[in-house]
Amino acid sequence: MEDTRFTIPLYTITEAAYHLRMSPSTLRYWEGKEGLITTVSPETSRGANLPFIALVEAQLYLKLRSEGLSLQAITSGMKKVREHLGSSMLKKETLAHDGKRILINLARTSNAPEWTRAPEMQIAIPQIIDDSLRLISWDDLQYPQSIRLTAYGDGSIIADHRFAYGRPIIQGTRIRVEDITQPFRAGETIMNICNELSVSIQIVESIIRAHLDRAA
Repeated sequence: MEDTRFTIPLYTITEAAYHLRMSPSTLRYWEGKEGLITTVSPETSRGANLPFIALVEAQLYLKLRSEGLSLQAITSGMKKVREHLGSSMLKKETLAHDGKRILINLARTSNAPEWTRAPEMQIAIPQIIDDSLRLISWDDLQYPQSIRLTAYGDGSIIADHRFAYGRPIIQGTRIRVEDITQPFRAGETIMNICNELSVSIQIVESIIRAHLDRAA
């Protein structure tokens, strides 16, 4: 049975970039020239071509950048990771970094890890088991199940391939980000949105704030 996290197109470049708070041109560069983002064939010429796992990959790279890794280190490291691990590269306890380079656990076990610098494939000891991987939750097979989207600030917004067709939702609910931003754009007040959806004003305001920042 195919794993739909890797095979079903869910987002366009523009949609994914919006929820990641990044430039669509940067995401397109990662997807095209650098080959860092998983893509699938769109159903129409302008249709979605990014599966759920692509959102996880892009959010991971953004977090690695925020933790100080250079774009060159991420690019060279993740290319080597893809070459050695393929679709298994985001499995739990497989990646880390030492503050400068991507590390791979070639032992594939947390009991006796064999951390190796991805670009040089040399043994290394990780100084940082990065925060970035804490954005991901894994299923029983150790593959990514959901990703927390840092663009929304407070940690309440995730994408989970099991719910809302992988659209970003409020964690613990099936309320989509669009269920808040669309009525707000139509002129609905924040308080009415809170009451209608039974969502706290703090969460609604964080979503609206992120929406307004990206529209500016």
